[in-house]
Amino acid sequence: MPLKLLLKFEAERPVKLSHLKPKVAHGIVFSFFKDSPEVGELLHSGGIKPFSISINSHFRYPEREVKRFGIVFNLLDNSLYPKISRFFLGGGEFSVGGVKVELSWVKPLEVETYSSLLEGAEPSQDILIDFLSPTAFKRGSFDYPLPEPQLVFLGLLRKWNRFSPVKLDREIYKKLQKLLTVSGCWIKTKKVEVMEGAKFTGFTGRVLFYADGKEEELRALNALAAFARFAGVGRKTTMGFGSVKLVKE
Repeated sequence: MPLKLLLKFEAERPVKLSHLKPKVAHGIVFSFFKDSPEVGELLHSGGIKPFSISINSHFRYPEREVKRFGIVFNLLDNSLYPKISRFFLGGGEFSVGGVKVELSWVKPLEVETYSSLLEGAEPSQDILIDFLSPTAFKRGSFDYPLPEPQLVFLGLLRKWNRFSPVKLDREIYKKLQKLLTVSGCWIKTKKVEVMEGAKFTGFTGRVLFYADGKEEELRALNALAAFARFAGVGRKTTMGFGSVKLVKE
């Protein structure tokens, strides 16, 4: 059962959102679990991570100075929630750009079940997705900043089948090569800092995918597109990259 938690922070004085770099945000989230190696292992073990984070304000308004900001923590496996939720209750102090910030409150934003995502999916041939933070895929040692449909949905399918009790047909792996294409694309690419000395090239914007398949296959693809708001797309989703939402027209 995927869920979203909003972690709201308050700074002692205004701080630029540009200082909330992906590596910093990732470090803040994991500092809650520093006294529990077990939780750190649960979140980082294996090739497919059971969480993502969103820091969209950092990417959209880097020069804005704020006293309050949020980090969205998306958990893909709700069985982990009882093990991690208690660590947020004690608050915590952190530094962002040399400014002290404190966790002020935690708020659940959204909870879904994998069954409801699948049951609520329409067999639509058109799938419109907004990529809210820079998104890229790994190609060799390079970032590949293009919305290649097979890469977008194959990654989501792997995450779904890793954490969902309701598995999707593995034959979709093969059919993805023929089912999907991009029928509209309004994107731009940019290079952003992950941390000092490390950069990431990704794309943001709106992409319209078109799928030509049977009703069951189309429902599965639309369920994956809805699931993407929790899972993220592409590389470094645990640092705020690849944050997306499904657009319902």
